[in-house]
Amino acid sequence: MPNRYNGKDHDEIRNTDDEDTMLLPDDLNDYREYQQRRQELPPLRKKVNTPPRPQQKNGERVYTSNAPQFPQSGPPPQFPHSSAPPPPPMHQQQGQYYDYNQQPPQNYSGYNNSGYTQTPPPAAPTAPPPPQRPAAQKKPAPTPEPEYKPKKKKRKHKSLVRKIIGRIIKSLLAIFLVLFGIYSCTSLSLISKMNHVETGNRTHYADNVGRGHVRSVLVIGTDGRTNDDRGRSDSMILVSLNSKTNELIMTSFMRDCYVEIPDNGWNKLNAAYAFGGPELLMDTIEYNFDVRIDDYVTIDFASFVSVVESVGGIDIEVSDEEAEEINVILISEVNELMGDDRMSDLLEHGGKLHLNGKQALSYSRIRKVGNSDFERTSRQRRVMSLIIAKMKSFRPTMFKNLASDVIPDVSTNMSTFNAYLLSLRLPFAARYKMKQIQIPAENTFYGEDVDVGNVLRVDFDQNMDVIQNEVFAK
Repeated sequence: MPNRYNGKDHDEIRNTDDEDTMLLPDDLNDYREYQQRRQELPPLRKKVNTPPRPQQKNGERVYTSNAPQFPQSGPPPQFPHSSAPPPPPMHQQQGQYYDYNQQPPQNYSGYNNSGYTQTPPPAAPTAPPPPQRPAAQKKPAPTPEPEYKPKKKKRKHKSLVRKIIGRIIKSLLAIFLVLFGIYSCTSLSLISKMNHVETGNRTHYADNVGRGHVRSVLVIGTDGRTNDDRGRSDSMILVSLNSKTNELIMTSFMRDCYVEIPDNGWNKLNAAYAFGGPELLMDTIEYNFDVRIDDYVTIDFASFVSVVESVGGIDIEVSDEEAEEINVILISEVNELMGDDRMSDLLEHGGKLHLNGKQALSYSRIRKVGNSDFERTSRQRRVMSLIIAKMKSFRPTMFKNLASDVIPDVSTNMSTFNAYLLSLRLPFAARYKMKQIQIPAENTFYGEDVDVGNVLRVDFDQNMDVIQNEVFAK
């Protein structure tokens, strides 16, 4: 790179920043005279073309036209001062005219009475005129791109739909979790109030191979008058949930069936409960009818009355003979058992009646109207089905009554965990079709008088087939 002072000593370089060369307030008169002389110059022609910008080559500026170029910054022009030609007039150089109204050059060497003095750059060789470029041809109009707006709108639409669906799913999931939590807490609170007892000695005589789609619980209604009185099994109803056929099956086992009780000989079925409690009763049913039973629930007279009262009573068709028998049972045992006056809650006639807890219990115990125990078990299943139907429309008052009056008097051998798992199936079972079965089935028994009284002789093979086809159907 050439020396920035072009061979001059430092002392020979004129300081352009001292006080004598600066435009000071006292020099404004000279500046005004300079501006006045510029205004007296003849008018300028129109510019032919705009001079191109200077280019650099090997560190030096190269000018492509004869127009004077005023460097904005950088080192001073490099040419010997002794041989420098006098600068052309300010208003015309090399045939080009310039506007004196332009701003004065930024790099100046000083100021005197005649105006600015500029050190011009060396005259560059005149460059040949640039070749005339052919007239620009009009470019063909670009082919319009296909419209993608519908696609973008569709994508936006799809994105919006996905967001809406996602929010709906999240909202439904949150609602489900809240409802599931409420249901679980309610179910566990009721289960915890039940009287849980350990399962005694069992000898299973039936297996559950191929029957896993059916969940069964034996509901035992006893004729015990107190919690300490075991009594006998007044009703035995096997409640089964079949997930294949979506059915809730209630199978009544008649108390007068003449069966073999393991280690106790032949006797009526309800005697098994008196001999060995619910464990021996379940073993007896398994041994004679090939039905696997693991869990049971026992309800006494007082619990039955509380169940009916908790659901607000039941509406049922009652004949005049049945109404009269209900009054007899109320007077003879039920009113006294519940601590009421013997003549309370008597019926005046039959018909479509609304029965309270005591009246429904008396209706379930009728034996002397109709076909003895066959109609008795039918009445019991009818009452149970009405109770289940009322429970489907669960109300807060119903929960309160069940929790305070019913559940504490109910005994079961189910663990809390198994009872909770069963409760999770109940909402689905609410839409199951209910079906009722009676064992022994019609034309599969005959009556006989034996040493234990009048009994029903049962064809066990035929009744096993009925249970298999009706309860464990797929």
